Order: sequence, then C-alpha cells, then structure tokens
Amino acid sequence: MKTHIYTGVEGVNHPSEALCSCDTPGVENQALRQFYATYGQSNGLFYMGHASVLAVFGGKRILFDPVVLSKPYGDSWAFFPPQIQDPSVFEVDAVVISHIHQDHYDLQFIKALVGKAKIVVIGGRPSFLKDLVDNDVKGLCVIDPEVVTEIFDGVSIFGVLHETNGIDSSAIVFNDKFCVYHGNDNYLQPSSLRKFTQIRPEIDVACIPYAYVHWYPFLLEHDKHEATAIAQEGDRLVRLYMDDCLNSIRVLKPRVMIPFGANLLLNHGGLYSAINMAVRTPVEFCEYANSHAADLADLVKPMLAGDYCSVVDGVLNVVTERNFDGETYRRSAQKFLAGVRPVQGDGAHGATDPQVFLETLNYRLQAFTAPESHIVRVDLQDAGGTSKLEIDCAAREAHWVQTYNEGIDYHHFKLDSVSSSAWLRGGRLEEAIGTRRFTLRRVPNSYSKSILRLVSTVL
Repeated sequence: MKTHIYTGVEGVNHPSEALCSCDTPGVENQALRQFYATYGQSNGLFYMGHASVLAVFGGKRILFDPVVLSKPYGDSWAFFPPQIQDPSVFEVDAVVISHIHQDHYDLQFIKALVGKAKIVVIGGRPSFLKDLVDNDVKGLCVIDPEVVTEIFDGVSIFGVLHETNGIDSSAIVFNDKFCVYHGNDNYLQPSSLRKFTQIRPEIDVACIPYAYVHWYPFLLEHDKHEATAIAQEGDRLVRLYMDDCLNSIRVLKPRVMIPFGANLLLNHGGLYSAINMAVRTPVEFCEYANSHAADLADLVKPMLAGDYCSVVDGVLNVVTERNFDGETYRRSAQKFLAGVRPVQGDGAHGATDPQVFLETLNYRLQAFTAPESHIVRVDLQDAGGTSKLEIDCAAREAHWVQTYNEGIDYHHFKLDSVSSSAWLRGGRLEEAIGTRRFTLRRVPNSYSKSILRLVSTVL
C-alpha cells in the first residue's frame, strides 16, 4: 500500500506566527473542519497535539487523551504548538484515556461529556479506576487488558498495560479498514508490543513516544564536580528513549509513525533550560531517525497539531501544514513561550487542613505493597514557611517533623510554593512532581523502582 505526503491544504494557512495564538473550544478550527469535510464519514486521524488525536473509524469519532478545559500541573507546562480545541470535541462518540497524568487526563472535560460519549479506559489499574469512580465519571467503559473488545459496531479496541509501573497503557483501535496505535507515554518491551501485531498485523498509524519532560537527572541536587556526569547522564537518557522508539517502530511496522507526546514546554526557565533542551522536538527526532535509522526515515512524519492523514482506496494520505527544521521549530517555540505568563505560587492558599492532609496520606500509604527501610522526606513551602514531612516506608506512616531522622536511606524532595500548593490542596504527590518545580537528593544516589512507584501512584 502506498503513502502520499501533501504539504498545504487549499484554504487552510498555518504560518508559524499563528502558532502563538491559542485556539479555544468556542472557535472553529479550519484544518479540523477540512478533515471532517473530507474524511469525517470514512477513516482517518487528525492530530490534536501532544498526546491527543481524533481518529475516525467508519464515521465514529474517537478522541484519545484530550486536554481541553484543564491546565495540567498547575499551568506549569505549555503546549507547543497549542492544542487544537474546537466545539466539535464535545460531539465525539468516545474518549479513550490512557492514564491518570494530567497532560492526558482532563477530568473537567470528561465530566462535561456526561451522557454524550463513552469514556473508555483499559482496566487493571485500581488507583486510576478509583479516581474515576470517586470523581463520579459517568458513561465509564472499562476494558479488560489484552482482550479484543468491540466498542462500536465494527470498531474494536485492544489494550496492553505497562509491565511494571502500574500507570500506563497503550491501545490499538481498529475496524476492517483502518488501525491506529496510541502509545501515549508507555514505553513497552518488544514482547508486549508484539501482542498488538498478533491482533492486527497491519497498523496504519502508530503514535509512539520518544521523549518526555525529564526531571531525572536534571533536578537531582549535585555538587559542582558532578555537573559533567549529570550532563552525560542526561544525554544518555535522551538517546536511550529515542533508540527505544526506533526499536518500537521496527516491532510495530506501521505505515506512518507520529513522534508522540513531547509537545510540552516547561513554563519557567526558558525554552533553552536544561529540561526543555532535553525534550527533543518531533522535528529533532525525525532528524535523529534520518541519521541513525535510514531504513525507518520515510515512515517517521513530524506531524504537529492540525495535521492529519487517512486511508483512501488503499492509499495512506498524509497532510502536513508546516515544514520546520530543528532550529526553526525551537525559535518559534521560544517566541511562543515568551508570550506565556509564568505561573506563580500563592502560598498554598486554600490548602487542606494539615491534620486532614496527614490522615489522607496515611490512608493512601496502606496501598504501598513493597515496604522497605527507607524514608521519603518532603520540604513543603506554604504561607507559614517551610514544613517538613517524613514518610517511613517500612512502617507506611507519615509524620510532620521538626528535624529529619538520620542514618537511614532517603529520597529528599524540596518543593517550591507552586508544587507544594498542588499537593497540599488534596492532590497527589505525582501532581506536585509534575510541575517540575522541585529538587531531589537521594542517599544513596541510586534508582529505586519501589520508591518511584510509591511517589507516582500512592502518595
């Protein structure tokens, strides 16, 4: 089957300067309307931005991981190019949510769809499902992992969970003419990826992650003599994930691959901060694929918000609007970020009562199934100054303290006022960490899956 690439659509114009103006749900998007007019009753995919796509299967509109009404992680991140937001996003038939992280899980939008669309999630993640139920999400359709399930007549879904982290899922949705793989942030092993090709050998479009907004190792506290090692570790990590993506393409063998989920900028420190530089842009990943995997280069398309594709008479047509090179993309992104007001802390105004916060935390800790001799320290900034929280991982107990215990291994998180607010208002520690407004010291300075899982899914 052939692939045709088109650049530009008659009547639709996206100069790079236009990327600095953000669409709103009340404003019609010309590119999306063009997509509906051409492919709205057939099969195709429209890229909404970041990890969100709108896929059409025989006229059924399925929206993946939309962010429409919320501002993820206390508005600490900005999408570039901005997400496509059009009134028609409220007229979809189903929304598929990959996982609980706020740049994928827009609870406000999901609740606005009550009675209008199915809310589809892959099961097997109790903490995620509990959050959906606790927030009274209606129309919830929980799909068993690794089971082909028909969600509409002739349209099926098959999902696979991450092997260990308890957070992520990936899925294919397909009918007899079109198949889309949505990988979100889920870095699966080849053995897990092959499960999709056993169900559907031909994947038309694969949205595969290649990077994310790294905090490790950039937010680790370190001495000056460790700076070179930190920089080298950052470079290694960036290459590791891009190489993993290239390997995933080889396993899935899609007709088109969209470099996925890294259209985020931290809204502080500038575009050329260490963290933002570590997040390779979709264009930079394409350049990396050209230089490191020539056999895959033709499959990798740096589609951005507003681009789309469809299968017509056996031919996969890809329509893109902008032709950036890596440096031009970054200059445009820098211009965009300069116009975004940085988020400021408010001294945790409206924070949960400290005792209620502690009781909630201790209740959550009972779900930690891998207790070990370790302490998690957290410095929190509120209107009264710095508060110290100590979490005993062996006893599964949290306490406010004046001084921390010594002589035991620890992770020490130091949150600023923005990230402190995110947690003290009743959110989860993952939401605070998601702002990337913290530093971490580890003793010993080593990776711990169990502590990472505690921080990411329990606290």
